[in-house]
Amino acid sequence: MISFKSISEKYWVLADQVVVSGAAFLTNLLLAKALGLSEYGKFSVIVMLQLFLLSLNMAFSSQIYQVVYPALAAPKQQKLTAGMLSLQLAGCFFIGIILLLAAILIPFSGWGIMASGSKILLMAGIATILYLLQDFIRRVFLTKAQAKYAFVIDSLTNSVQLLALALAWWFNILNQTVAWGIIGLSFIPSVATGLALLKPGKLTLSKLKFSWKLQKDKAGWLIGSALLQWGSGYFYVLAAGWWLGASALGALRLAQYIFGLLNLLLQAVESYVLPRAATLTVNLRAYWWLLIKKCLLMVVPLLVLCCFFAKNIFKTIGGVGYEKYTFIIYGLSLVYLVITIGYPTRIAIRSLALNKAYFTAYILSVSISLLAAPSLIKNWGLYGVLAGIMLSQLVLIFYWLFILQRKHAILWKSYI
Repeated sequence: MISFKSISEKYWVLADQVVVSGAAFLTNLLLAKALGLSEYGKFSVIVMLQLFLLSLNMAFSSQIYQVVYPALAAPKQQKLTAGMLSLQLAGCFFIGIILLLAAILIPFSGWGIMASGSKILLMAGIATILYLLQDFIRRVFLTKAQAKYAFVIDSLTNSVQLLALALAWWFNILNQTVAWGIIGLSFIPSVATGLALLKPGKLTLSKLKFSWKLQKDKAGWLIGSALLQWGSGYFYVLAAGWWLGASALGALRLAQYIFGLLNLLLQAVESYVLPRAATLTVNLRAYWWLLIKKCLLMVVPLLVLCCFFAKNIFKTIGGVGYEKYTFIIYGLSLVYLVITIGYPTRIAIRSLALNKAYFTAYILSVSISLLAAPSLIKNWGLYGVLAGIMLSQLVLIFYWLFILQRKHAILWKSYI
């Protein structure tokens, strides 16, 4: 019999990512069917705002933690964990206060997407706060090589969430307010379990100050990059919703969630590799080539399957109304091939702490997106959106390769 202790860390990371990816896929499949194309598009706008806050939160906490933690001695590692958790709790409390005031003070009548007013805001706000906290705890476990605990809390959240959403759909009560309420409440057991497994120790002011100093010194470029990264990733999606309507946005987001399985797989690679790459000092050339090959071996077969079954996938998931958007899957397959090839470059930039270059690349990407979007979308519609997403990714990758070749010529001349 195979015991939990005998399972390799990388397999726990993969298992955890399978849970997260599979649950996200099934959840959005269910919501797309239950809410309809237009309502699902509106729901997706709130999800993108949630992801915006997640990007900021990661830049201010878990991304710093992933790079700093492996280089510290054990006592300081424990201090960093407790201090970061303290700051995370304080940030969640601050966001909660803002959302509560917004729900009380802002008149939502006539907002369309917020048709149920403060109820949607409160439910989505609770979901976002608990999601940020759970994501931080999960990334701490991954950084500490305790991926089995990340697997436990992600399994707990997603099983509760899927079961509750399915029951709400079965009883014909699933709308945006109910969906956000279920999603938010499903994080409570996993957050409680995660804190119990984490055992951060006493949360003291000295630990908080220790972590705050690290964040203050290192977070500047990362926060700016997070804002621009979100803009680079979602600008064309929001533009599609603005210019082409909620139905086009819903179709694009559903397709992105299909490919989100691949995106989360790449994020799992990053979560596993980044803490190790930050301390790597030898055999860099072989390491990065091996990483590229493994990424391609994981992703390319899945892209081929997506293209081969594209029409059936969209029709089965979204129904007849989605079938005319099948071409989005072909376009995103090309985009994700480019992303996969360039992902080791992104990891290299982060592991070498080239935060300014990371930030500058997103400035270029967003700037070009702003200039190109009106013409692309006006003339080509959703085809222009796909072309714009591809363009933004190419700008990032080529700029990072340029920086790596200049600053680390010996390694990256061989790599290129």
